[in-house]
This record gives sequence, C-alpha cells and structure tokens, in this order.
Amino acid sequence: TGEPSGTAWRRAVVSLDSTLPEAETLFRSAIVSLDAIPGNQVEGISPLYHVSNFDGPDAMAAVVQLHTKLDARSLIGALGTIEEAHADQIDLDLVDMEGVSSNEPDCRVPWPSAAQTAQTAQVLAPWFDMDPDARLGGDPVSFLLAMAPDAGRVGVLSDDWILGGER
Repeated sequence: TGEPSGTAWRRAVVSLDSTLPEAETLFRSAIVSLDAIPGNQVEGISPLYHVSNFDGPDAMAAVVQLHTKLDARSLIGALGTIEEAHADQIDLDLVDMEGVSSNEPDCRVPWPSAAQTAQTAQVLAPWFDMDPDARLGGDPVSFLLAMAPDAGRVGVLSDDWILGGER
C-alpha cells in the first residue's frame, strides 16, 4: 500500500473545511491538536479561504502542511479523532502524503482521490498559496488550480487568520 515505516519524517498535506461561522476558531483549535500529536510538526498554514457554494451553505477552507512520523492510517485516524473532538463541525482530510499511495477503504491517500482533489479549488487554492511549488500526482498544483472548474468560487478571506483577533 505504500505505507511508510512510521520512523521516517514525511510531508503531509491536510485540508480543513467547515460551513459554520466559527470555522476560523475551530480550525485554529484543530491545528493546535494536530501539532500536539507526538510525531507531528505543523510546518505551514495557508490563508483562510471563503468558498461560495451553489447547492449549500458557503464554507471556509484552509490547508496545513506538516511533517509526520505517523503512517497514513494513523494520521487519518488522528484526523477523525480531531473531527470528533470538535463535534464533527469541521472536516479534515489527508490530501497528500509524501511517498504514499493507498486505495484501501479505510486508508485512501490521496483522499478522496487525486483526480477529485485535482478539480477542487477549495483545496488547491489554499495549498498553492501556502506552497507555490507543490505538486499532486506529479502535476504542479498551480496547473491543477488553473484547470479547476470551481476556481471562481474561492477567494482569500484572511492571510493572518491563524493569529486570531479581528479581521
């Protein structure tokens, strides 16, 4: 399945999204929880994005890059635990993990799939802002973002949201 051994540091990209007005606060708390897990270190946090939805409430989205010693299954489990700790009011997904590809039902990396993620500007736009050289499945995230059909529905809400306070 391409699972890492659990001892090597690997780069992982995690997306965060929520339709709740307090998403910003929930994201900050989730990032603190993610960074507090032994073997994880948050290395990058994207700007906060607003996502306009046609068929539901608008959302907020962000992306976090971390270095982790966890294997993909353990990291996905940790993301689920963080979601549950926040009463499932946020959605955390492992978008990509360096050197890992898995299609097992409980351990899909990238999640939901590279093809679907490659069409989702709410993940690609914050990821590109955080890491302009990022690649997904061998393709530059900048290229995937330019081709994303929903690119016109996402926009930066705040560059310094992680610091808290008023915008």
